[in-house]
Amino acid sequence: MMMPSTIRARITAESYYLGFIPGLLSTVAGTMLAGIGIYRRQTSQLFKELET
Repeated sequence: MMMPSTIRARITAESYYLGFIPGLLSTVAGTMLAGIGIYRRQTSQLFKELET
């Protein structure tokens, strides 16, 4: 099978939306879940976890 030696990617506006928006949303959602998990813990438990 003959294939060209150079392969070029076609970057369109849709590819930016399909890559950027889900990546941004997943980062924000992960940060929110981690923040909620830390916020619900008691301060004494957080300090105990930091010591070990």
